Amino acid sequence: KKVEYLKEMARSTADEVALTKEEKILSSMPAYERRIIHLELADRQDVTTESIGREPERRVVIKPYP
Repeated sequence: KKVEYLKEMARSTADEVALTKEEKILSSMPAYERRIIHLELADRQDVTTESIGREPERRVVIKPYP
């Protein structure tokens, strides 16, 4: 259930980033949750993802593709 929520949130946030061309920083989350988001968005051509910060405050940044 959590996995589906994360995937849906990743997709909707990525759509928003693609439209606005402004990066979004998600709230901090554990490594396995960040991984789900990275994998969900890996095939998209319009956005790119990156983890920033240090544990336990690491976050995913979704950026428009340059």
